[in-house]
Amino acid sequence: MNIKPTRSMKNRILVVVFFCVILLTVYISAKLFDVAIIQNKELSALAGSQQQDSFVIKAKRGTIYDRNNKVLAQSTTVWDIIISPGDIEEYEPENKEFICKGLAEILDLSSDKLMEACEDVTSRYYIAKKRVDRETVEKVNSFVLKNGLQSISVYAVENSERTYPNGSLAASILGFINENEDGYGLEKYYNEYLKGVDGRVVTVTDAHGDAMPYDYEAKYPAKDGNSLILTIDETLQYYLEKNLEITVSQHKVENRSTGIIMNAKTGAIVAMATYPGYDPNDPSYLFFEKDRLTIAQMSADKATEEEIEDAKAVLREQQWKNKAVSELYIPGSVFKIITCASALEEEVVSLDSTFMCSGVADVAGTKIKCWNLGGHGTSTLTEAMIRSCNPAFIAIGQLLGEDKFSQYFEAFGFTEKTGIDLPGEADSLYVSRDNMGIVELSSSAFGQTNKVTPIQMVTAVSAAVNGGKLMTPYLVDKIIDSDGNVIKATEPVVKRQVISEETSALMRQILEDVVTTNGGSNAYISGYRIAGKSGTSEKLDDYYSGEDAEMRYVATFCAAVPADDPEYVMLVVVDEPTSGYIYGSAIAAPVVSAVFKEGLEYLNIYPQYTAEELQQQDVTVPYVGGYNSIRAEALLTAAGLKAEIIGSTDGTTVTGQVPGAGAIMPNGGTVMLYMGDIPISDYKFSTVPNVIGMTVAEANKAMADEGVNICVTGASGSSDAKAISQSITAGSSVYRGTVVEVNFLINNETG
Repeated sequence: MNIKPTRSMKNRILVVVFFCVILLTVYISAKLFDVAIIQNKELSALAGSQQQDSFVIKAKRGTIYDRNNKVLAQSTTVWDIIISPGDIEEYEPENKEFICKGLAEILDLSSDKLMEACEDVTSRYYIAKKRVDRETVEKVNSFVLKNGLQSISVYAVENSERTYPNGSLAASILGFINENEDGYGLEKYYNEYLKGVDGRVVTVTDAHGDAMPYDYEAKYPAKDGNSLILTIDETLQYYLEKNLEITVSQHKVENRSTGIIMNAKTGAIVAMATYPGYDPNDPSYLFFEKDRLTIAQMSADKATEEEIEDAKAVLREQQWKNKAVSELYIPGSVFKIITCASALEEEVVSLDSTFMCSGVADVAGTKIKCWNLGGHGTSTLTEAMIRSCNPAFIAIGQLLGEDKFSQYFEAFGFTEKTGIDLPGEADSLYVSRDNMGIVELSSSAFGQTNKVTPIQMVTAVSAAVNGGKLMTPYLVDKIIDSDGNVIKATEPVVKRQVISEETSALMRQILEDVVTTNGGSNAYISGYRIAGKSGTSEKLDDYYSGEDAEMRYVATFCAAVPADDPEYVMLVVVDEPTSGYIYGSAIAAPVVSAVFKEGLEYLNIYPQYTAEELQQQDVTVPYVGGYNSIRAEALLTAAGLKAEIIGSTDGTTVTGQVPGAGAIMPNGGTVMLYMGDIPISDYKFSTVPNVIGMTVAEANKAMADEGVNICVTGASGSSDAKAISQSITAGSSVYRGTVVEVNFLINNETG
């Protein structure tokens, strides 16, 4: 029986349907809202990860130049070889083994390792090999094309590699940086400027994972890093490093050496070196032979692999340190410059002040010795500095007093970092005013208590001689962008006026006398006005007592040039020489002298000789071959030389001369002239005498007696100087008139 729905039933059905439609609409709307709004970011990211592939375009790191725009560090273009296991699996699974073997051969890799990487078919980006050259990339591309392989399966991505064209030169300044942007030196300090901003290429894929047309590819180009133009001069840096290497070798230095050349007027560092250093192209390699021998000995002693690796890590960290800014040392007598300048400024001493030295000073019951145990007797202020008399400076420190000494110690910058633009600058260790008694004051006054950094010391000495201004040292002159626009320039910063110009002028006068008095010190250079002071400090905090106890020393020298208006100040610190020489004047001063001899004319600072210096100048032997005896002798006389004629002068000409043309020999030396057809076999011979340990006068006589010319180098004007080396071994048979170079050294604290 059919029951016809009533109107009320229809109405109820309509109401139910209506509410169902409303509920369904609300549900669908809520779902759409959740998907479109609430989960939008999450789902978009998921879709993006499924539909997008991308790789980084590495930014090119900025270049580092010296002050003459010579490249010190640069980034070169290299490539990373990429394989896509997912694409290989999808498009050419049958070629998987062939691809891996072919690439392994080109890239010198293990094919098994590549096959293992290809097992991860979810990966579309596996770096087969990093940083290959263009030639290798071309081989890979040729392999792909020749075998009809998918270009998305194997391809190259541009990258960059940091290189240092000069190897170890300036390594302690430049530093290096690894892939995680951890590093050392300027590379670390200026990383934010140098590194640039990486770019990225984003490729969109369809639902099947296939790359979409280029219209769907987004490329965000890399922004290259900025470049640095340093205050460093590559040539001076080379001179400094070369001579530090020589002194480390000659004096068997145990704990490295360092040197700094600073522009006294601006604070700009024109050279800074630590030797031995390292090669930033291969920073993990142990550069110092002594360190390599240490590791070799550990291996011979059957040390574990872990112990050896730990030792290597410590030695690497040590060689990466910039000794000039990161290590402390006791400055020794170089610090007397600061004590003297402070006392002159406070007018507690003058050039007329006198001091008594008996060889030892009694300070509140503590006996403090002078390096000259026999004593210096009475000295003026200048003489006390020349003689480097400890008791005299103990007296000067006491006249200054604890308060004023501490005040100037701080004013000269020893209680704070210099602010140089390098990482790892160390804090000094010093006796504070609150802890300073009469003994601490006395030992501090001659530089034997507090520990400072070399950069603090050279900055303070610059202030003492540049008119009294304490400068902030710096290494970067300008920062430029990839288009060459200057985005940052360094202006010299005067921290404060420490002493007056008048006091500074007195200090320049005193320190020039230190170098020139008594015929010249080991730092003396004919024709140049040099001011300087040596230092020899005992490493008391490292000293240990016992049967094998042996004091270790730090030898230093600091010099300013030209003395009347200093442009450059140079400090050399040699840590733990073991050759038997310990004095800064004997070890560090010759380094300063050698660098200045090579570098001053390069810096456009030219010699101005006195009449006496001109008389003593070495001369170049002229060529006189083919001339008769009268003409030849006249040419030699004009050059300041004498002639000894061998053979007949009747109608003959010079056929041989010793020394030959171009040789350097002392003014007044004798040239042997052989006339006519005298065969070389008839030339006269001499035996080179042994002059080691002789004074200049003694060596001159010994050489002259044998008919050999002597060319004197080093501290040749001082009666205290002794010969330490000669260019031709004693006992050698040489042509009469041959020039033998002899180097002289003053081996005491005044040298």
